[in-house]
Amino acid sequence: MTETTEATFARYLRLAAEDDGPRGEHCLDLVTSYYDLVTDFYMEGWGPSQHFAPARPGASPTDILAEGERYLADRAGLRPGMRALDVGSGVGGPALTIAAYSGAHVTGLDLHPGRTEHARRRATDLGLRDRTAFVEGDAVRMPFDDASFDVVYAFEAICHTADKGRAHAEIARVLKPGGLSIGYEWLAADGLSAEDVRRLIEPLCRYYALPQLATPARLAEQLRCAGLTDVVVGDPEATGDLSPTWDHLDQLADLGEQLGDSPVRTFMAHGARALTRAAREGAFLIEFWEARKPEGREPEGPAV
Repeated sequence: MTETTEATFARYLRLAAEDDGPRGEHCLDLVTSYYDLVTDFYMEGWGPSQHFAPARPGASPTDILAEGERYLADRAGLRPGMRALDVGSGVGGPALTIAAYSGAHVTGLDLHPGRTEHARRRATDLGLRDRTAFVEGDAVRMPFDDASFDVVYAFEAICHTADKGRAHAEIARVLKPGGLSIGYEWLAADGLSAEDVRRLIEPLCRYYALPQLATPARLAEQLRCAGLTDVVVGDPEATGDLSPTWDHLDQLADLGEQLGDSPVRTFMAHGARALTRAAREGAFLIEFWEARKPEGREPEGPAV
């Protein structure tokens, strides 16, 4: 590890060790420090699409993730002439797949300048500069005009925000009337005890730069308070069976622990163990959501 990486890792560990309130107060530093540390490892082990999808025998992780992205594009009804926003677009994997597949124009929004620049380079390499744009910015203060997009989606990204209600209110603001908010989110199960949160959810927050996790009920409330209607949270068809994915993640953790060549890699392996444990005990969920901005009026009510 270089001295710079050591300093970044130390800062991240200090920020992540705080309770959920202070983690939220330092959210921008927490998240950007995290991705300074892990992006190269994610590219090595996961590729440019850094989210989860159901694993299956004989299919490569790259193909599985792209299929999930195309599924979302189809479900959202994306087609040429439409404009979509990818919240937390990272290095651009889903945005570029969806733009190429659907013909829609996709704008990616991400906090991390290095990941945003990487996405721009990949768009150039893939000949998709005319169908994409990648913008550095914060999901709770989006640098876009009202009613700019037909669809706003996110793959497991809003979990990194401290004020999730405000992020959904911003999504509602930038959606056109009749537009769709859709995506996948990391959640804690409804009804967990304080001990379950301490034992299973808090480790995830500290390993994965999460100020806190919403629950399915809380997410539905946030969507409604943002003024969105036709709210759906949870859909087995959209999510699929993630059990084989947790097995694959455990295999990656085995490899990371065996290599032992980097404190950051070891840290990530321990994080993977915490995630699969929480998922198998039913405390951690990845759920699909969708909701629509009503036609002809702006969202009502404060963000939650």
